[in-house]
Amino acid sequence: TSRRGAAPADGAFQFNFSNTPGDGDDEDGDDDDDEEEDDTDHVEEFIASLPEGVQETVRALDALDEDVCKVEADFRKEMRALERKYEKLEKPLFAKREKLVSGAEKVGDGVPDFWLGAMRNCMVLASNVTEKDEVILKSLTNITSETLPEEVGVGFKLEFTFKTNEFFTNTTLTKTYLMADGDEPVLEKSEGTEIVWAEGKNVTVKIKKKKQRNKNGKGTRTVTKVEPCESFFNFFSPPTIPNMDDEGLEEEELEHRQMELESDYEMGVAIQERLVPHAIKWFTGEAEDDEEEDYMDEEDQEFDEDMDDEEDDEDDEPPRGGGGRGGGGRGGGGGGG
Repeated sequence: TSRRGAAPADGAFQFNFSNTPGDGDDEDGDDDDDEEEDDTDHVEEFIASLPEGVQETVRALDALDEDVCKVEADFRKEMRALERKYEKLEKPLFAKREKLVSGAEKVGDGVPDFWLGAMRNCMVLASNVTEKDEVILKSLTNITSETLPEEVGVGFKLEFTFKTNEFFTNTTLTKTYLMADGDEPVLEKSEGTEIVWAEGKNVTVKIKKKKQRNKNGKGTRTVTKVEPCESFFNFFSPPTIPNMDDEGLEEEELEHRQMELESDYEMGVAIQERLVPHAIKWFTGEAEDDEEEDYMDEEDQEFDEDMDDEEDDEDDEPPRGGGGRGGGGRGGGGGGG
């Protein structure tokens, strides 16, 4: 398992749908308070239903559990401090990697398209990179990851450095994931840099031009329509976590939003835990993609199940009289004359 405990590589996490940092109003806060009061009332009712002597023990156990929670919170805080300590030790190593890749530090020639090549071999990322993206990603010179300072919050930040290119004016793009502090990773918010695209170079949208007849029936006009399209660079405009009370999303819309959030988070974790620490292994293809392995395991399992089903079907077939070498098994003998 990775030492980077901020987010699990398998992407198993939850969303804080009820509230996001800095969002919401007093009414939302009142709703949350009401829910907590309901939970408290339910617990109190349960405890009150127990024998009096048992109630005292249960309350003592509950107080003890609060102490356990405090110890666990301290553990997570120290783990984050440990993350920062080792990130500091890795920093000069990654700086040297950047120089080797660019050719600034001479061992041989620099490695062109290094980060693009690494991303191509990581399924989670490659599936979100289009041909148009690849042209831009040739300008990507470095990616770094850092655990957020404690005063900022729980989570991590990714930074992408680009050399001057014809597509946008930004030299760095960042993506930050803010998590709730708890045993299980709960995503509260993600933020990305706004990309300043050069005119006509925005690969996250497609422009459609359509001729329409004028309302007065005389002549035609050209209508330009801008529509979003698939691109890796949508990564920097992450989907928002909906406030269930405010947005009133339909179930289908909510599922779609959840899929977007999961995909975005999985990409962030893949970059943080896989790509940044061992980019060379991904570039050469030596690194193994867990998702691909899981997919192959599922295929193998399905194949094995199909084979088992076929064998079961063969076992269930009625015996054929006189069939096979050696004259036929049970009931296969010919009728006596």
